[in-house]
Amino acid sequence: MQKIDILSYSINIPGSINVLTILLAVFFIAFLTAMATSAQGNSNGKIIDITIQTFAFNSQSVKISAGDTVRWTTMDSADQAVAGSICKSGIIPRGQNYDFRFTEPGFYKYECSIHPSMKGTVTVVANK
Repeated sequence: MQKIDILSYSINIPGSINVLTILLAVFFIAFLTAMATSAQGNSNGKIIDITIQTFAFNSQSVKISAGDTVRWTTMDSADQAVAGSICKSGIIPRGQNYDFRFTEPGFYKYECSIHPSMKGTVTVVANK
């Protein structure tokens, strides 16, 4: 085992592992984290809230800009689930929410996959 002193901090490193390998691993992890954060779309888009209450989406239709996020929140005692052509929430229990960022302009229909009579639309317009 070799002992390395870096800026008055001692690190015991076993065998053939060296400081350069450790630093490369740390930088690689930081890079992957930054890329994942960027892919999630940390933009300046707005969050538009839609509540799910009394077995209905309130508002049933919203118009947003590309890059905005729609947040569906279940207020019913029954579980709900948002499903559309590009988004699928899975089960959303009472008090929980599901967020989806719309990046492409278009007209998107969705419904509750548990209660198919519950329907809504999202119209996404291009940013100016």
